[in-house]
Amino acid sequence: MDYFLNNTCCTLHRSNLIGSQTQSSDGFFMALFLKEATLEDKQIIDNLNQYYTYDMSKPCGWKIPACGRFDVLDLGWYWTEPNRHPFLIMLDKELVGFVLINKVGTCKAVDWNVGEFFVLGKFQGKGIGKEIAFQIFNKFKGIWEVAQMPDNLPAIAFWNKVIKNYTDDHFESFKTIIDGPKPYPMNILRFRSR
Repeated sequence: MDYFLNNTCCTLHRSNLIGSQTQSSDGFFMALFLKEATLEDKQIIDNLNQYYTYDMSKPCGWKIPACGRFDVLDLGWYWTEPNRHPFLIMLDKELVGFVLINKVGTCKAVDWNVGEFFVLGKFQGKGIGKEIAFQIFNKFKGIWEVAQMPDNLPAIAFWNKVIKNYTDDHFESFKTIIDGPKPYPMNILRFRSR
């Protein structure tokens, strides 16, 4: 499916790539795409996970441990469990971030969930996150949920804007408590992809 956002001119489809070409400020076209992350790419996502956690620490007020490194989740199940899909975000040959998709929703009707979504700081605010979110939503059809921590106001603003735009303002927004050993609150956005 081809669609146009900002200066996006076309959509690329290959076996393990989804993407588009975006015109840079100097007039050159650059390929923005998702690459399915292989097991060999796991270390890259593990490394980026430190930056992702650091970014979330700012609005959430998390303190950095005395050792200088955050304790981050082991994301290995994205390579071992079915219905989990890890992707690297690339702009030409440059690493931009990662997206982790799964089927873990707040109810059985949910088909897809954004498990984690990270764009490196230098690429934030340029429309790249929005474009990548649209690509993911278009690739994985069905009912989606996107959750945000209540303290993560930048994520709440980003996802509300992106999903409002993607769905033409046809989505649900609610708060819930996620069950687990330590239950925690989350803001949830639910919608159907096109």
